[in-house]
Parts: sequence; C-alpha cells; structure tokens
Amino acid sequence: MKPSFRRLVLASTLAILSFPVSIPGETHTRRLRINAEETCKVGAAMPAKVSALPGFSQALRRGGRVRIVAIGSSSTEGVGASSPAANYPSQLRALLETSLPRDEFEVINLGVGGETANKTAARLRRDIPALEPDLVVWQVGTNDALTGAQIADYEATLRGTLQFLQAQRIDVVLVGMQWTRKLASNEAYAQVREATARVARREGVGIVSRYDAMRQLAEISGSEDMIGPDSLHMNDRGYRCMAEQVAVTLAHAVDADTATSGHL
Repeated sequence: MKPSFRRLVLASTLAILSFPVSIPGETHTRRLRINAEETCKVGAAMPAKVSALPGFSQALRRGGRVRIVAIGSSSTEGVGASSPAANYPSQLRALLETSLPRDEFEVINLGVGGETANKTAARLRRDIPALEPDLVVWQVGTNDALTGAQIADYEATLRGTLQFLQAQRIDVVLVGMQWTRKLASNEAYAQVREATARVARREGVGIVSRYDAMRQLAEISGSEDMIGPDSLHMNDRGYRCMAEQVAVTLAHAVDADTATSGHL
C-alpha cells in the first residue's frame, strides 16, 4: 500500500470513528456529544464523579421525545436575558438538539423569579408528576441565602423534595448558586451553598456547580462578564455557559449510566 493511500485510509477511518455510534434500525444516536465553547471552560468545574440518570438515559435509548423540566427562580426564568431564546432552558434545548438531531427534546421552563426553595418545592410536588418528565433540573439556593432562610429548614425542604422525586422515579439534577465577588463574601450565601452540596451528596443527586465555573472564568478574564448590570442576574453569555455546563453534566451522567448498565 502506498504511503499516500495509507494516509487516506487512516484519515477516513478516524473520521468515521469520530461520529456518534448508531445501530441500524435505531432512531437515535448512542451518546450525547456536547460542543462546549472554549470561552465557557465548563469542563474545569465538573465534579470527579457524576451521578447516573437511568430514566433520562432510558429515554435517550428508546428515541422520540425526551422531556426535561427546568424549575427554579430567576436564573431559570431568564431574568437578564435579552430574549426568551437566550435563557438557559432555551439554550440547553438547542445544545441537546444539535447533539442528537434525531431526537426531539422538549425543555419546559417553570422558572419564577424571586422564588425560594419551599415555594418551588410546592410547585414541583403539585405540577411535576402530571408532566411525566424524563428529567427535572432544579436551580436552587440563591434566594434562600439572600432572604436569610434557616439552614435546617432549607435542608429539610431540599431533602424531602428530592426524596419525593426519587419515589416518583423521576431523575433530577440540581443547579447550584451563581458566583459574584460580592456574594462570595456573604456568610449566609456560603452556608446555603454548603447545605445544597451536603444534601445532594447524601441523596446521591448530581449538582451543577456554576459557582465554581463562574469563579474560575472571572479569575481568568479578570471581570464578571457573565453577570448583567444589576450585579446579580446573568446575561446572555452567562446563560449560554450555564446551559453548556448543564448539558455537559447530562452527557457525563449518560456515560456513567452506560458504564454501569453496559449499554445505551
């Protein structure tokens, strides 16, 4: 075989291997491949271990519509975004559909600005079961810290709601609090952040630490360029990076499920 022809064959083989794997007759690809922007650097804030999402992974296996419910406060509603298309749930859907174009992703936005965990929990218990989601992404914590919630009450609310979802066999991922220099020095803010991580760890639930991602990016850039003029709510770029971090977390969770079950 001539060297030039050998190089051509090798290049063609590598190109084929780079595509998501599929099996004849399946209606979906077998992996979530998220193309994260280098400027977001979400990989640097990923935990060493990501909890598997068996229900979500099963929904990907069967193909067809995959329903995700995003619930939380202003970061989910999209306060500070230039348009509804720029909020994180909308950008999350776009990322997932790019990754698996033959699946139809539905991302329902149930964000309500200013809401604390107990109010979100009440809506979640009331509304989520009827929606029959394959995954719930619950953004939580910031308003509880800003309003001085009692840590014991906050933990009880979070723990009880996660157990409710688990009893309903609904997969859930938590999205933690945002980072700003001002809030980073707030003791109540740190306490709620630690409580969120503590409950997630005890309940075996994955958590997206946008706090770590935003802090690392600010250290690199020297500015808080993911936060809007009010120094609290995220801007379009912040929501883009938040969506990428959630999407990459889901991709890792699917990989974790594949490693456990042996198939996807």
